[in-house]
Amino acid sequence: MYHPGVPSDPPSDAGPAAPTRKKPKGGGSAARSRVPCLTLCCHADLSRIGERVLLRGLLVRSPVALSRSELSFAHPGSERARTLEDPYLSRAKVILSGDPERGVRVSYERSDLRVDGARVEGSAELDREQLDAGVVLELAERVVLLLHMVEGASYAASEELDGHSDVIEAVRRDVARIGPLDVPVLVRGESGSGKERAALALHRLSARRERPLVSVNMAAVATQTAASVLFGHARGAFTGAIARHAGLFEQADGGTLFLDEIGETPQDVQPMLLRVLETGRFTPLGDARERKVDVRVVAATDADLDDDVAAGQFREALLHRISGYEIRVPPLRERRDDIPRLLRAFLAEELARLGRAERMSTQASDDTPLLATSVITTLLAHPLPGNVRQLRNVVRRLALSGLDAPQLAIDEPTERLLELGGTRRSVASVAGPAPESAGVRRRGTAITDLELLAALEANGYSPRRTAAALAIPISTLHDLMRRCPSLRKAKDIDDAELREALASSGGKIEQTAALLRVSERGLRITLRERGLADT
Repeated sequence: MYHPGVPSDPPSDAGPAAPTRKKPKGGGSAARSRVPCLTLCCHADLSRIGERVLLRGLLVRSPVALSRSELSFAHPGSERARTLEDPYLSRAKVILSGDPERGVRVSYERSDLRVDGARVEGSAELDREQLDAGVVLELAERVVLLLHMVEGASYAASEELDGHSDVIEAVRRDVARIGPLDVPVLVRGESGSGKERAALALHRLSARRERPLVSVNMAAVATQTAASVLFGHARGAFTGAIARHAGLFEQADGGTLFLDEIGETPQDVQPMLLRVLETGRFTPLGDARERKVDVRVVAATDADLDDDVAAGQFREALLHRISGYEIRVPPLRERRDDIPRLLRAFLAEELARLGRAERMSTQASDDTPLLATSVITTLLAHPLPGNVRQLRNVVRRLALSGLDAPQLAIDEPTERLLELGGTRRSVASVAGPAPESAGVRRRGTAITDLELLAALEANGYSPRRTAAALAIPISTLHDLMRRCPSLRKAKDIDDAELREALASSGGKIEQTAALLRVSERGLRITLRERGLADT
């Protein structure tokens, strides 16, 4: 008998979160049990985007059936659960079976199912690495689902940190724990990932919330004026200083100073910054009187400051001072289930700004949904190097270009905004069959072991990026990798070799993965499962 999924409904997420463990320099929590999950990424009723169901039945190897009237989805933390309820979907069942620790089989008797862009007739086998990365399921060009693994933790609301993915929940827990403590924090993360929003959340949770939050991007401050910007100057301190100027530290007195792109601080200003962090005292340029301030500093960077220290570009003592605790804001590619949630929120904002808010009320019974499934499948397949900022810009373009169109879809200007370039062919195949003139995905048999190894090397052993570069489905790539005698998985490497590689690379995961010739994601999972993440 097929497992109906009712015990796996999202209200089960409402239980207490497992206790967290503080890691050195902050960030992260102890490993938790992970559960297979389906997140609803595209639906004719846009309000349903982001709903999910936990597939606990798979944990006991009980097959799970999905159809328009089976499996109930709900937003994390919500008690309201509903089936897909789309009358345009077939009543035929998609059957998920197997052991998530080893792999899951997706079976379907019809031909309108796509798995990671490839049409499935019969069944498709998904291994653990694919499940950890997330697998995109598209039904009848009406519904898009992401099959992935989650912790199943409880969820807390946040004005600043949007999303319900595991990794953003880990950030939220760190912020909640460290926000009230009067310690400096270093926020690490890629450009556009939301570091400033994390800083805002830290400030609002602190005892300084009623005092100013002053922000500055050090990369935008001219080298010759950086000292004056931070510490101020007296009248006559230099040519053009016709009046006394209060620097940012003085403006933030009693509150929080957010120093974005801290790695861009000029080297001659770094000793002054270190002193004020250590003593709370500084002297404005051209002033004989020392001033004292009470400021909490939150710094942010997308650079590797450890490398900058080694290169003599950043003071080690300053790095230690600003990183009393570290929080890492993950890139969007590590929180793919949040992409549709953010898209829905941004789209509502843009349509409201354009005076077309009513377009968000499209219901599941409509013949032409407002949002084409190809928009979601393209975004889920794209690395989005600009992260949340890039996604917001893409959504703004979608809203403008499709303002009077019956359906929002990705046009050529939006493709340029996404900078699809060489990955355009593989992304197009996710959205649907490409015309012969545009090219089609390659056959796996046409790719040699030598070409496979070169592509993996060029793409940092990332399966998703490598599949895009080779213009093949990711399932085909995994088949090629399994058959290639020169490749192995991180889980196949013994502890001694892992420790040796970690020591050789100074504990840097990216370099360790390159040294071992395995995917960075697979290596992180293996290290976490074996308790070697902190060695």
